[in-house]
Amino acid sequence: TFPPTIEQQFELDTAPRRCQRLVTGILVSVVIYNLFLIGDWLLVPDVFWLAVALHFGLVTPWMLVAAWLISRRPSPFIRESLAASLPLVIILQIDYGFATTASEFAAHYQYVVIPTLLYANVSLHRLFFPFARAITSVIVVGHAALVLMNAHLSTPVAIVVLAQLAACAYITLVANFQMERDLRRAYLYALRDRFRHAQADAASRRDALTGLANRHHLDEELRKLWAMPEDEVSPVSVVLVDIDHFKPLNDRYGHASGDLCLKRIGAVLMAELRGTGDHAIRFGGEEFLLLLPRMEMINAIRVAERIRRAIEAAAIPNEGAGLRGVVTASFGVAASSVKDLSAMELIAAADSALYAAKHKGRNQVWPPLAKTGEVIAAVTELPHRHRAL
Repeated sequence: TFPPTIEQQFELDTAPRRCQRLVTGILVSVVIYNLFLIGDWLLVPDVFWLAVALHFGLVTPWMLVAAWLISRRPSPFIRESLAASLPLVIILQIDYGFATTASEFAAHYQYVVIPTLLYANVSLHRLFFPFARAITSVIVVGHAALVLMNAHLSTPVAIVVLAQLAACAYITLVANFQMERDLRRAYLYALRDRFRHAQADAASRRDALTGLANRHHLDEELRKLWAMPEDEVSPVSVVLVDIDHFKPLNDRYGHASGDLCLKRIGAVLMAELRGTGDHAIRFGGEEFLLLLPRMEMINAIRVAERIRRAIEAAAIPNEGAGLRGVVTASFGVAASSVKDLSAMELIAAADSALYAAKHKGRNQVWPPLAKTGEVIAAVTELPHRHRAL
C-alpha cells in the first residue's frame, strides 16, 4: 500500500479503468461460467437441473447485478467487495453440487474449484490482494472441510485434491501479489514522471532569478481571463512597475547587487498578492507587472502605493548624482472589463500611465489618488502616442 495521500491519488487515477476492466471481465465470465454446465451434464448428471437452476436463478443474475453496480463506480471497498463476492458464489454453487451428487465422477467435478481460483486471483477478475487473500482462504478452508467430510472420496484422492488446492491457492496468491506490486510500482514511476513534467512546466513559467512568473505564464493567464465570462473576472487591473535608475545601480554596485535588488523587489510584489488569482510577473529587465482580476482601479492604485512605499522603506542603496540614495520605483495602473479592452490594450494603458509617472518625476503611482480618494483623470495630459486606450 501507499501512504494515504498517494493511495487516494492512485484510486482517483485508476478507478475508472478498474471498474471498466471488472465489468468487462464479469460479462465475459458469465458466458464462460455457464459453458461449464457441460461439465455438470457429463460428470454429475443427477444434479444437472439443480446446477441449471443455480446458474440461471442465482449466480448469473448476481454477476449481472454486480457488473451494473460496479459500472456505477461505487467506493473502492464496495467495488472490491462486489468483485470478491463473485468467485465466492461460484464456489458455493460448485460445492453445493459436489455435496449433493452421488455420481461416481464427483471427484473430477470438484476440480472446477481450481479454475475459479485462477479467475479470481490472476485472470479476468484479479482481485486486489487483500480481497484475494481473504476469498482464497475462505474457499480453501470451506472446500477442504467439504472434501474431508465427503464419504465418496478415498483418503489418497482426498489428499491429492487438498494438495492441488493448496498449491493452486499459493501460486495464484503469489502471482496476484506480484502483479499488484508491479502495477503499483509502475504507477509510482508514472507519478514520478508526471511530477518531473510538472516541475519542468512550472520552471518554464518562472523567472529563474526572482521566482516570479514570466511572460510565457502571463500570456497564458491573459488568454484564460479573456476567455472567461465577464462577470467572473472583471474588472481586471494591471500594475506596471519600473525600477528607477536601475542602470546606475548596476554600474555602481555591480550586477550581483542588481540581481539582489530585483529579488527583493520581487519579494515585495509577492507579499501584496491576495491569492492564486493574482499574479506577479517579471515583465522584462527591471520591469514587473501585477495582474489583478476582480479588482477595481482605485484598489489597484492603493496596492501600487503600498508597494511603492515598501520599496522605498527597504532602503536598497542607490547613491549618485541626481539619485535619492535608495532604490525607488514608478508605477502605472490601468483597469478595464474584459469586453471593453483587449489584454494588450490594457497593458498598453498601464504602460502609458507608467510613462506619465516617470515623466512627472519617478517614485510615484500614476494615476495618483486625490485627497478625496477619487482617481485623477489626468492621463489625457499625455502626448497622444502615450495615452491610455
